[in-house]
Amino acid sequence: MTTAIARQTKQKSEFRELRKLAEQQMREMDKKMREMETVIEQLKAAVGEAPPQPSPLDQVHELLEATEDLRVANGKLSATAIARAFGVSVNELAGWLGRSRQSLAKTPDADSLQNELAFFERVARFRAVVPPDRFLKWLRMPNDQLDGDRPLQLMAGEERQVVVDLVEDMLTGAPT
Repeated sequence: MTTAIARQTKQKSEFRELRKLAEQQMREMDKKMREMETVIEQLKAAVGEAPPQPSPLDQVHELLEATEDLRVANGKLSATAIARAFGVSVNELAGWLGRSRQSLAKTPDADSLQNELAFFERVARFRAVVPPDRFLKWLRMPNDQLDGDRPLQLMAGEERQVVVDLVEDMLTGAPT
C-alpha cells in the first residue's frame, strides 16, 4: 500500500513538473508569436502592404464622392469595383496584389485587401476632375513626372505611393 501511495505521489510530482514545463513553453511560444507578428507587420510595410500615407484630401467631400463606386454596401473597398474603374481584369489586379483570382472573386472586399486597395482609391480620386475615359487614358500614357513610366505600370508594381503622391499634388496644385 505504501508503495502504491509513493508511486501516486511521484506521478503527481512528475505531472506537476510536466505541467510547469508545458506552461513555460506556452509562454515562450506566445512571446515568439508576438515577435513574429511584429516582424510580419514590418515586412508588410516594407513591401507596400501598409496603408497609404494620410492625406488632407481624405476629408474633401468631392473627392470622396468620386470614389464612392469603389465601395460596397458595408463601406469597404471592392477589388472588383477597382478593377472595373482602372480598366483591368480582376485576374490582373489579383496578380498585382499577390493574390489569386479566386480569392478576389470570393471576397473582393476582404479586410486583408483594404490597405492595398486604398492606394487605388487615392489614385481614382483623379476622376473627380477628369472624365472616366480620360482617367483610363492617363493611367496608360507615359508620364514625364513619373520619369516616363505609365501610372498603371507603377500601380502594378511596388511604387503605388509615387502615383498617389502625384495625383494628390495634381489635385492640390502643389508643384511636382
